[in-house]
Amino acid sequence: MDKAKFENYLNRLDLSDQDKSTRLLSILSAAIAVCSEDLTETILLFLKKDGFNRDAIYETVLQSYLFLGFPRMIEGAIVFNKVFGDFEEGNKIEKISSDEAELWFSNGIKLCQQVYGTNYEILKNRFENISPEIFRWMVIEGYGKVLSRPKMTHIERELAEVAALIVDGRERQLLSHIMGSLNVGAKMELIKEVNLDIKPLAGNKNFELAEKIINDVLIKYEAKK
Repeated sequence: MDKAKFENYLNRLDLSDQDKSTRLLSILSAAIAVCSEDLTETILLFLKKDGFNRDAIYETVLQSYLFLGFPRMIEGAIVFNKVFGDFEEGNKIEKISSDEAELWFSNGIKLCQQVYGTNYEILKNRFENISPEIFRWMVIEGYGKVLSRPKMTHIERELAEVAALIVDGRERQLLSHIMGSLNVGAKMELIKEVNLDIKPLAGNKNFELAEKIINDVLIKYEAKK
């Protein structure tokens, strides 16, 4: 999809529902995943024109490295800077304190437990066997340092992750975070809507993969009732 078509697509979206914020941040996350400067700039300009919360936009860019890696996050940050400009002077890098590290760990455990729900202990035990470092980093780096930051709701963060994973076709992680989205309070209808919103960016194959996983999860949830 080229820049003009994407801009036209955004302008035609029905964003009148209460989930507008989550949907738009998910589209931004998908554009960062595609790693197209033109498409990322288009959605950022769209959000800026709409008067969208700048902090939430910035947080979406920052958290993208957890699922997409530093290269794509950095490209997204460069485009963010192009659209929104430099931060004010005085934002200096500070040494990480022991209290801050402790908070990342405790917040990370709490959020990881919330996202994975009854599967938390299964996840913990599995990764303690595969690689204890991975689980430790997941808790501290992912859920503590990044995903517990303010300015975005847990639903917004989870759906932005889901969007990135759809674009990348990451089936295993996508299943986990679709379930995680439900565990933090998202509705299945919203997850389906996000998948449809980002279809032009993700492509038919990844859209259909996500649709299948969503339907499989829905069947499991219905069976538990």
